Amino acid sequence: MRRIVPALFGLLRGIAPVFRVPFTHVTLVTRFDDVQEICSRHDEFPVPYQRMVDHLDWVPTFLLAMKDTPEYRQTLAQVHALWRHEDLPRVRTIAKEASEAALDRAGGRIDAIHDLMLPVTLAVIERYYGIPVKAADIAPFRDGAMYIAGYLFGPQTLSPEKIATAKQAIAGVWKVIDEAIAAARANPLPEDTIIGRCHALKITDDAHLRSYLMGMIVGYLPTNTNANGHVLDVVMNEPAALDAALQAAAATDYDAILRVVHEALRMNYILPGLWRTTSEPRVIGVGTTRERTIEAGRLIYISFMAAMMDPRRIADPKRFDPNRSEDVYMVYGYRFHYCVGWAISDAMMMEIFMAIMRRRPRQQGPLVMNGNFPWNLVLEYGA
Repeated sequence: MRRIVPALFGLLRGIAPVFRVPFTHVTLVTRFDDVQEICSRHDEFPVPYQRMVDHLDWVPTFLLAMKDTPEYRQTLAQVHALWRHEDLPRVRTIAKEASEAALDRAGGRIDAIHDLMLPVTLAVIERYYGIPVKAADIAPFRDGAMYIAGYLFGPQTLSPEKIATAKQAIAGVWKVIDEAIAAARANPLPEDTIIGRCHALKITDDAHLRSYLMGMIVGYLPTNTNANGHVLDVVMNEPAALDAALQAAAATDYDAILRVVHEALRMNYILPGLWRTTSEPRVIGVGTTRERTIEAGRLIYISFMAAMMDPRRIADPKRFDPNRSEDVYMVYGYRFHYCVGWAISDAMMMEIFMAIMRRRPRQQGPLVMNGNFPWNLVLEYGA
């Protein structure tokens, strides 16, 4: 399926880039310019996720479910006050230490998803966010966050069974967050953790902090695990990508390793698309040959995956080229609701891929998927 969907979306991008899916109220948008235009007109094409959030114990609401309102701007400002760019050296240190420790511990053979990428992600959540995850809680915490990401951003359908499963899944994440906040109230954490900073500087109350932590976990743990697996799949199976990654690691060139990561994500993006909607008929591409009308009440599936392979905007898109212009990348979205944690993700991925590529890994068997998520990928490597 992960090969069929890109091929199908690529075909539609060429012959019907704004495609009304038959017998549904979904419109699929795959052209680069159309995807960017819809993202830019966020007041006319708002996100539909609040109806999914309404069934969860998530108040105040999720940042990515919000429209562009004063409440949204206040929420965004508080998130930026908590997760700061000046924290990136600390995040990189945590990711580097956790990566090296995982690789040393594995002794030359590792499941890169479960035994490298997940522990590094959990280390950042514990040491930077201030949320320790007990061994008994790791599976429900990880699986709960992954399920909620799929529930929110996957098919926008609801059933009693789906809602019940989502409530059960998110409960495993709330448990860990609530315990961490309560423990920090009893024994304050240092200000270089998110919870400690929030409490010390009184940036917001615990209800808002709880919501922000859930949003940053649901947006970070599943997405980064997913992204790392997709990147590694490209790097280990595309000779030009592997050569570029090995050269970057040999030179300790972090900028180059990050360019490899972004180009790999462009070619093998983490999900087919994201949702928008419209309450009125909207015309996109006005005055151009791509002018199309999207009817009122449509669910609009904008595909960053297809857009970043659009030959109208990306020269020879199937060729791995880590030196492309940044303008071709939408790996963190575009304009409104651009990923608020993008810098944290970049910092973590740089250290993970620098650590593993220095050891010149060799893939042992294919990438195993669990639904949309990379689940197992075994590597062997030198000391």
